[in-house]
Amino acid sequence: MTRSHYYFNSSIFRQNFRQHGWIGIIYALGLLFALPLQLFMSNNPDAKPQEIDHLFRIAGSVQALFIITIPVAAGLFLFRYLQAKSPADLWHSLPLRREHLFTAHLTSGLTLLLLPVWLTAGVVAVVKPWSGNFYIFQGADIWQWCITVSILTLFLFCFSVFVGICTGQSILQGIIIYILLILPVVLISLINSHFAMYLYGYANANTNVNFRDSSLQMWSPFVHIVYYFTVKPFTNTELWIYGVLALLFIGLCYLLYRKRNTEKAGQAIAFGYFNPLFKAGVMLCAMLIAGNYFAQMKHQMGWVISGYAIGAIIGYVAAEMIVRKTWQIMTRKMVAEFAVYAVMIGLLLYIPVSSVTGYEARVPSGDKISGVYMGANYRLYTPTDGLHTTPYMGQNPFSDDKDYIETVRKLHQTVVAVRPEHTSQQYVYEYFTLAYQLENGHKLVREYWIPNKGFESELKAVKDTEAYKYEKYNLAFLDREMDLMWITNRNKRVAISDPGEILELKEIIKREILNMSYEVQIDKDGKPDVANIETEVKVKEDSNQVSSSYGYYYPWKSSFHELEKWMNEKGYADKIRITAEDIQSAEIIKDDYMDEQTPKNPTSPEQRVVLAREKNRTAVTKDKTLLTDILDHHFHYGVENGNYIVKLMYKEGYSDFVMLKESDMTPELKALLK
Repeated sequence: MTRSHYYFNSSIFRQNFRQHGWIGIIYALGLLFALPLQLFMSNNPDAKPQEIDHLFRIAGSVQALFIITIPVAAGLFLFRYLQAKSPADLWHSLPLRREHLFTAHLTSGLTLLLLPVWLTAGVVAVVKPWSGNFYIFQGADIWQWCITVSILTLFLFCFSVFVGICTGQSILQGIIIYILLILPVVLISLINSHFAMYLYGYANANTNVNFRDSSLQMWSPFVHIVYYFTVKPFTNTELWIYGVLALLFIGLCYLLYRKRNTEKAGQAIAFGYFNPLFKAGVMLCAMLIAGNYFAQMKHQMGWVISGYAIGAIIGYVAAEMIVRKTWQIMTRKMVAEFAVYAVMIGLLLYIPVSSVTGYEARVPSGDKISGVYMGANYRLYTPTDGLHTTPYMGQNPFSDDKDYIETVRKLHQTVVAVRPEHTSQQYVYEYFTLAYQLENGHKLVREYWIPNKGFESELKAVKDTEAYKYEKYNLAFLDREMDLMWITNRNKRVAISDPGEILELKEIIKREILNMSYEVQIDKDGKPDVANIETEVKVKEDSNQVSSSYGYYYPWKSSFHELEKWMNEKGYADKIRITAEDIQSAEIIKDDYMDEQTPKNPTSPEQRVVLAREKNRTAVTKDKTLLTDILDHHFHYGVENGNYIVKLMYKEGYSDFVMLKESDMTPELKALLK
């Protein structure tokens, strides 16, 4: 056997290096610029060396640019001969078996790409101890960087080659490569949006296309590299996955290359059995995009159905024109084929959101539940951006109290039976996540907007429980060590630093909140909070270094009599209350002349006061006694004829609107409006 029949044909190597060696040169220069050179580049030459935990923090965006483009370009250029008829005929006329030819090109590409990575790692290791290096890192960080970039380079190159073998046009190959790298994230987001619109209580109802969601980035190396490279490197598990996928693509390339016809050069899809998959995929994406768009813009079923139909037509026509390489595609067969695709994909989209699945009415039985959560902070226990920590991380959000589980279940059963929609403006709605930890280890999560009206008994049963109050008001945070607590009220702020007082205050806050009635929780009396009590919760990373601090506010309700007594005894109440001395003036109107027939019937207090001024129905006072009466009896503002609206002007320059009831008006205040 002659050398030309060896797998590693030296002639092909030399030809590839002469013709495509620039790829390796650009990759080497790019990585050398992005990493070793940047070790000595700084805007401040007097800056002290900075300790970093991985090398991707150094010009990470520049590294990402070369890593995401050069391996793909290598796959495009090295296998360019497959996409044009003359080069394809020339290369395949050589006395080489196809697997030998493919191996030679594959090895040439890997050599051009991996040598620059290893060279860069070697240069970094050499210059690491040099003076002038602005970064401090370990030798293990160099190894980790080298392995990560090598595996990503291998994966992207092999994936590029695989797509090139399945397609017959270089431009289409490049487009499809990046579409497929991003497609999983976009498709998951579109499906989430589709489910959120048609599945009542769907747990990802607030999810849009968000490339910064770390729960999605695991499906796309492109998204991970572009958005997370500098702060969240690939884990060992992810690297193993991409390494295995690279080997899988190599195996598929050997298999498909042997079956690929040379005549397919110039065709959009090289294998006919991929055409149905290509058409269905394009149609599915087009239908989801168009359907979601029309559903969000026009909340009418006719528009929604039209959106899906338009998306189906556009998707099918576009895919058909790409496959045939012409716009003249109208045939009788095409109409029938389109109908089949449309029906199949339509069923694929409809069945998961239909009543067949039982998703909307599913409430687990009590004997299958080991824990339950109800509140608005569920996502903070496992944040999805992957970049930030929260005070909730590391805590178990579920309560195993059987009575609490049953009260949440009863509320859930009522919600799925009534199905209140968050559309009416006359009710106050609250957002809740209901999450069940099941005995089999699975979780069932639902999200709802529940109005206070009509669900009073069920909500009261839940909100009166200790488990709900502990989560709702984050009472667990009070068990953490705190150096300071603050009492805040507008621009007034008082610090409490005495450890004994902090301990007393935390215990009083717990008792007051745990004893708080349902009526106070929903602010039924309309009384504003006296002040807020701010705490600082510190969150640590795995390295036990403090990463950030989070402030949380506990309310000082007017019904918290024990807290008020303690504040008075310690002398904090007088320092924090708003008094008449803080008010410059008060403008009062009686809100009893506006009805549906009133022109410009506004809901904002400013507009109502302006309208009253036009009719000379306002009064302004600076009397300290009257201002004190207003502060002692005022409520939250709300549109309700027969009450009095008061615009308070503070000496600091800002204003506030409050409300007085008829019974709260003293004769002196009423006399102002006569």
